[in-house]
Amino acid sequence: MANKSKSIIREISEWVLLIVAAFFIASLIQSELFALTEVNMESMMETLEPGDKLIMNKLAYNFDEPQRGDIIIFLRDEPVNGVLGRASIYISDIAKKLNKDFRRNRLIKRVIGVPGDTIEIVDNVLYVNGVEQNEPYARIDPYEKIVLNRQLEKVDVKAGQLFVMGDNRGHSMDSRDFGVISQSWVEGKAIFRIMPFSKFGKLNK
Repeated sequence: MANKSKSIIREISEWVLLIVAAFFIASLIQSELFALTEVNMESMMETLEPGDKLIMNKLAYNFDEPQRGDIIIFLRDEPVNGVLGRASIYISDIAKKLNKDFRRNRLIKRVIGVPGDTIEIVDNVLYVNGVEQNEPYARIDPYEKIVLNRQLEKVDVKAGQLFVMGDNRGHSMDSRDFGVISQSWVEGKAIFRIMPFSKFGKLNK
């Protein structure tokens, strides 16, 4: 009887170890390839709405550089720090979700300026390298009836930096407020919306 009990305990232990190992491996894969993320703020309206669920490609910038117009997800003031860093972030995200919370410094914005660019906003008009920008994705404020770009003195985007803005310019805290961001903060590129089903599909620039 004792041997049978030990055998059952051993079998249970092995299953627990297998489950833990599977969870760890899945976490590493999830943290390094693709991830599901949710829009929690209004700064990207009308392109993205609160509650939208997106697929993020975490490998997008392993072999390429961010481009103007990309929608990126980043952790403000928090470098991602490679495989272990991504796994740690993923696991802590699960813990937050179980507590019905989310990471407050995870932001979704659009890349406006890349290294070498000069950004300026004059009389509410956005210029990149002296060229006025045509931005069909930028939200026209329903009250002011214009895109609320505000004013901004010239900002030079240096190597390893990005200048980002939300599409809902009147309700977005972005590089106009906290300055350029470090590329080391970038988790990945938002590439696909899976919910709501009415908007299911690839995210375009």
